[in-house]
Amino acid sequence: MKKIGLIACGLSALLLAGCATPYDTDRDSFWSFGKGFEVTPLAQDTWQISFIGNENTDRTLARNYLLHKAAELAQGAGYPYFALRGEQNFRDQTGSSTGLGYSSNDFLYGIGSTISETTVMVEVIGMNEKPADSNLPVYESDFILKNVDVNS
Repeated sequence: MKKIGLIACGLSALLLAGCATPYDTDRDSFWSFGKGFEVTPLAQDTWQISFIGNENTDRTLARNYLLHKAAELAQGAGYPYFALRGEQNFRDQTGSSTGLGYSSNDFLYGIGSTISETTVMVEVIGMNEKPADSNLPVYESDFILKNVDVNS
């Protein structure tokens, strides 16, 4: 019976490893392995949001996550609109390698791996009114929450 439980646990872990980082992942959680959201309040109406996704989280999904989180923060603080400032969206390559070399026989052995992870970061500014002219993109919180899909 223990063997079946271990096999089921292992298969579950393999299935989850093939999925994009879920929307509700908090980077400070032990089980997130450094992936997910980190929100830093900068002022009463301003937050910095950063999100790191695993190799199965593409830039589009990461940006949708960011927009949705920004709308949640703005609406939760009573702001019907929000602007994004300084948005950054990267697809980073991280990796590791090990090697062993021996010069007299020209023998070389090495192992390496590369993993891509998507990183997005932005400053969110909550607004009570939509400005007539703004050099920043301004979004309606309620509209984003209803229309931006965060299901991967």
